[in-house]
Formats: sequence, structure tokens, C-alpha cells
Amino acid sequence: MLAPPAAPARQPRPRRAVAEGDLFFDPRVKCCTYVPTLPNFLVGRILLDPAPESAAGKASVEARIVAGAGVSPAGLAQPAAYGLLYESAPEAFGRSVSMRCPHYLTESGRCGIWRHRQSRCTTWFCKHVRGAVGYRFWTALRHLLEAVEHSLVAHCVLQLDPGAEAIERLVVSPDAGPRLSAADIDGVADATSQRSAWGRYAGREREFYEAAARLAEPLTWRDVARLGGAGVELAAALVTETYRELGSDAIPTALRVGAMTTVPVGADWIRLTTYRASDPLIIPRALGDVLHFFDGRPTRSALAAIAAQAGLDVERAVVRRLVDFEVLVDAGRSSSGAG
Repeated sequence: MLAPPAAPARQPRPRRAVAEGDLFFDPRVKCCTYVPTLPNFLVGRILLDPAPESAAGKASVEARIVAGAGVSPAGLAQPAAYGLLYESAPEAFGRSVSMRCPHYLTESGRCGIWRHRQSRCTTWFCKHVRGAVGYRFWTALRHLLEAVEHSLVAHCVLQLDPGAEAIERLVVSPDAGPRLSAADIDGVADATSQRSAWGRYAGREREFYEAAARLAEPLTWRDVARLGGAGVELAAALVTETYRELGSDAIPTALRVGAMTTVPVGADWIRLTTYRASDPLIIPRALGDVLHFFDGRPTRSALAAIAAQAGLDVERAVVRRLVDFEVLVDAGRSSSGAG
């Protein structure tokens, strides 16, 4: 009987063999190497939150508003200079203290706006209990929440009406592509640009955000679906489908080996990296040595051949886990492209 152990956490454990290329996060940063874009109604919810434990997070949001970088009626965008650095330095994720989220509470290691976090922070995990299957579900849910956020942002801006010029700046994107100004590099706002962006709410940003929160608060899912239209409906359909997959333990009738990288971990184990670098699967070397039997033949035949020729009894649960992590993939389907 062969059963792969759970994959390691994102911080190294003492006494565990470390494979070449293992990824670990700095405990001072963890996965909080990201400045989230906060929709207008969530900014308002944070500002209106009376809980004492929310005070530090509220202060961090107020600081972003005062700085002005990326601040508009749509909400708090990721500062342009930070976004450029984030995209150009992927290896800094989980390691760079200077790129840590401004809402990270250094004393406790927690998120200061946890109760009001946006779609990406709500659905991001470095590991998933069911590997690529879990990743597809949470990715689908992120797309749905993003669609909801976009529709509610537009709803709030329309209802509060900051003015034609302010709305135009939100709707019409420049054709020149992303360019950094001196203000962008310094992480501050250009005063003239800010007045134009806010229209009749210039200087009353907090009032706008709090009003947006009050507009969004009473909305039901039926209201949200109506406001979001076909985009939200389509994203919700994908969530339903991936949730169905998440609840199924069925095994394809024929399997083949998926794309992966393999690295030895000590003498008896190997690390398989498949759908995502941060979520490898560690399995016994003996199990890795028989994966080639899954060559597109019926799954039952492959298991029977392994038992007869290698003397190994591979449990059904092990096969399902290998499928979850796309070590084995349905021979009748193309790759999911989850990575």
C-alpha cells in the first residue's frame, strides 16, 4: 500500500529533507507580498467599521487615501510603480519585506482589513487540499467575485455621480499603455489629476466611499446578479461546475502521466511539481517508478499491471490524489492548463 504524504508548508520545518528548488516564504512577509485593489464600497466598509480591532487596518486605508496614489471613485487601485515592480520581480513574492502589503499588521502577522478583503485576497492560497481541482474552484470563485466587484463599483459611481469628467476617466483607458509619471514613482497623487478624477467629490473622498458602502450593504444576491448581468451569470456558472468537480471523487477510466518536474527528496521520496510551483506533491520513489504504467490504457488495467509486475498495491485514494494534482490526467481530455 502506497500513500503520498501531505505537501510541506510554505515555511521550512526542522528535520524535513529539503529538495533542490523548494520554495519558502519569509515569515515576516508570508504571502502578503501584494497591495490589493480595494473597490469603493469595501473602502467605505473599512472606514465605517467601528470595531476596535479594525482600527489599525482602517488607519492603513486612510493612509492610502491621503497619499492619493491610485485613489479614485472606483476605489483604491494598486499604485502604478508597485504594480510594475510586482510584475517584473516574481521571485520577490513571499520574500521581499519592502513589498509587503500596507495592511499587514507586523506585530500579529495578520491582515488589518481581513473582514473586508477583496476578491484576490479572499481566494488566494499557496496550497490546495485537492491540488489543481481546488485551484480551479478558487480561481473560478475569484473571477465571480471580481465580476461582482466591478458591477458594484459601477453601480455606486453611477448612483453617486461624481461628474462627467470623473466618469470618463473611469471608463476611457489611455491608448498609450501604462506609463509612470514622477508622482507615480513617488507614490503620491498629482493634485490637478486628482481634482479631475473626483469631480464634485474632490476633497470629499471619504464621504464618497462611505456612501458607496451604504449603497452596497442592503443588496441581495438577486440584486447583484441583476446589476452584473450576463458577466456575473457566466462566472457563477463556472463556479457551479468547478464546485461539482470539487465534490467528486470519480477517477477517469483511462489515465496518462501529466506534465511535471521531478526532484529527489532524500533517498526514498521525490517531489513532483505540476499545476503550480508553490504546491508540489511529495510521493514515495517506489510510486514514482510505476507511474509509466498509466499510459492511456484503462485505469484498472494499469493498476493490475503495477500489482503483477511491480508487486505494488496502489490504493484508489492515492490514484485520486495523483489525479487531483495532475500527476495523472484523463487520457481522453486535453490538459486543463491550471498552472
